[in-house]
Amino acid sequence: MPRHATGRNEKQRLRQQRYRSRLAVLGEPEVAELDTAAAVAVARLVIDLEQGKAVSGSRDLLDTLLRSAVDSLKSQGYNGRAAGRLMHRRLTWLKESFKDANATWYTKRGVQV
Repeated sequence: MPRHATGRNEKQRLRQQRYRSRLAVLGEPEVAELDTAAAVAVARLVIDLEQGKAVSGSRDLLDTLLRSAVDSLKSQGYNGRAAGRLMHRRLTWLKESFKDANATWYTKRGVQV
């Protein structure tokens, strides 16, 4: 969520603003957009699996992908059970927000404003 400008870090704020302007001109997404796009792709796969539209082997691919994500978090020192639970909650949120064509940028990221 954007923070209010206080003037304390004005140089960095302006540098970030220029960087985002350059990205917009080039049509390049920021890392957060890439992360969200990848997560939405996984959420779409979950929806396709629920509706029986996914191609053969999709469930195994999804299971492997999610296990890999949780293993990565565990290797960073996070609790595996908690990581799995939170991963499931996040995917459920993404899946439901993806179904809503009017979902805002914040909603798709789980930000409640």
